[in-house]
Amino acid sequence: MRITLATLLITSFLSIGASAMDTQNNIDTQTITKASDLPEIEGSDENFTGEVAITPLTKVTDGINATSAYVSFNASARSFWHTHPKGQYLVVTEGEGLVQEWGKAAEKIGVGDVIFCPPGIKHWHGANGKTAMTHLALTGSDEDGNNVDWLEPVSDAQYHDANH
Repeated sequence: MRITLATLLITSFLSIGASAMDTQNNIDTQTITKASDLPEIEGSDENFTGEVAITPLTKVTDGINATSAYVSFNASARSFWHTHPKGQYLVVTEGEGLVQEWGKAAEKIGVGDVIFCPPGIKHWHGANGKTAMTHLALTGSDEDGNNVDWLEPVSDAQYHDANH
């Protein structure tokens, strides 16, 4: 599976949560992290169905209380249902996918689409059944460093309905 930098970061943050990430110290100069130095983390089967790769990009800092990551989903891979205490932006960078808010119809998403999920909204996102999808996730963290609350898996029936 081809993993992009943004995909790895997003999956890492989604898999382990911002609370596990160290807060960066005050930095008085810009920094550059080379793409080749970024880790790639396999999405946990406790939070994802199918093959997912996460590339963490940024940590919470004193000035920006959010994390970012690229998350890459193989065809048919998806997150479990979840919420974010401070909300989340997704920017699709490759492929085609789906997002669904609890109680609403799934929406198709593609390259360039920007999705905003407000705080506390139960939802899931992932690739469609035919192609892979990568998105950049920008996720706010609460006062305790939490950025995601994982819930139950998206059932095969729910996923099938979302693809049709």
